[in-house]
Parts: sequence; C-alpha cells; structure tokens
Amino acid sequence: MTFLFSCSVSNYTLKQNTLLPYKEFAEVTKIVEELKPIKINSIKDKRDRVSIGKAYTGVKYNETPISLSIPVKQYVYDYLLSAFEMRNLPIDAESPIAMDIEINHIWVEEVIEQYKPERAKCKVDFSFSIVGENRKWLGNFWTELTSAGDLSDGTERIAPTLASCMNNLVEKLISDKKFIDTLK
Repeated sequence: MTFLFSCSVSNYTLKQNTLLPYKEFAEVTKIVEELKPIKINSIKDKRDRVSIGKAYTGVKYNETPISLSIPVKQYVYDYLLSAFEMRNLPIDAESPIAMDIEINHIWVEEVIEQYKPERAKCKVDFSFSIVGENRKWLGNFWTELTSAGDLSDGTERIAPTLASCMNNLVEKLISDKKFIDTLK
C-alpha cells in the first residue's frame, strides 16, 4: 500500500544566491563620467503587504506567499549598493550628497495559464531623491517583466525574474540624463 503526501509549504523563501538575472537581462552599463559620490541615506518601504509575491506549490498548486531570506529594505540596500558599484557610481557613506529611496512596489508571482508553459512575472517601482551640496533631483522608475516559459516548474523562474526586474530598474536609473547631471 502506497501513500502520497502533498508537499506544500507555507512560505516560499528566495535565497540571496538565487537572485541572479537571466542572461538577456543582465546588462550592466558602466558610467564613464566622473561623478560625485553619494550615500544611500534611507530606504522606506511604502508597500502595504509583507510578502513580495506568490507561488503555487505542492501537487495541488497551493497559493504560497513569497518572501526574501532577509528583510526587503536590507535586500534593496544590498542590491543597490552592489549594482551602483558595478556601474562605477561612487558610493561613500560620508558623502554630503544623500540618496533616499522609496519602495513603492516589489512583486513577483508564478503564472500558470491553461495550455501555456509556467512562467513568472514581476513589477518593481521605486522613487529616488537626491539632496546635498546645492543638488536636488527626484525620479520614479518602474519596470515589469514576464519570463519565457518552458516545461520547467514556474517556481524556478521566480528568483531570476525578480533579479531581472531589479537590474532593469537600475539600468533605467543609470541611463537617466538628469540623474547623471545631478552628480557631475
């Protein structure tokens, strides 16, 4: 006699080492101009929910909240610090030029549609502001992305889809002429 048990989880946690963008969304634009250093002064989470998305887990595809292995604000701080450094945007914790960030939206979910392969989609929306040394700049950037689908489980596409969205958001910020001009 054989028993089958459904393996569903109460929370699907994304680990830092899985948050790598798809190759086609991994572009890193290097800043070639000399810019003043900035410090990341604050990050405010303006969202009204704790989870960052939903997956469908187990044999019965139970809706399962997605979270990060660290707090969202810490993830955003760590990610932006790394992303800025990779792009040659100088960061200095003592800089008088301060950047404040608001997380308006960060969401990733598994997409299951009849007769289509499982995919993942995400949306991120951040507001940025810079003040200091007679400089002032405000900007809002957002991006959405839906992964390609194949025969793999859509849950496996969640982490790289979120990472791709985050990378696209930073690419939009770095390519904003007013942002760059503010730091010259």
